[in-house]
Amino acid sequence: MIALYPGSFDPVTLGHLDVIERGCKLFEQVIVAVLGNPNKKPLFSVEERIEQIRCGTQHLNNLEVASFDGLTVDYAKLRNAQVLLRGLRVLSDFELELQMAHINKTLSTEIETVFLATSKEYSFLSSSVVKEIARFGGSVDHLVPNHVAKELYKCYARNQPQD
Repeated sequence: MIALYPGSFDPVTLGHLDVIERGCKLFEQVIVAVLGNPNKKPLFSVEERIEQIRCGTQHLNNLEVASFDGLTVDYAKLRNAQVLLRGLRVLSDFELELQMAHINKTLSTEIETVFLATSKEYSFLSSSVVKEIARFGGSVDHLVPNHVAKELYKCYARNQPQD
């Protein structure tokens, strides 16, 4: 069974990587699909985000990283994915994700949504929080892979914080 894990991943966090790794244990193949969301102004280009994810997931042999535009269910059908994989952190995520799952079901009855609760150590983590911390000069080394932390520090013209 093929699972599609869609998102903006701007940037990819350790929480995202946790969901990806766990998804790869559950499904034959996982496709991480990077969306260029027109409602958000991304820090990193789609190509940069794809490379960040690939760099952090080289050890996973049943993973593909790609990009798409348009409706998630249309891309899932195109890729023969039967499952949309979504991570849940807090109750507000559940409300939004459940609504999206119901909407997606009206668009395609063949595609199911599977929710994975994030590991507790990542339950507070979001890409937005990471960018805000980095923008104000805080350390994000414990929130994102090392290569992503370095790119964030460059973006915000800050040196890596010293302990």
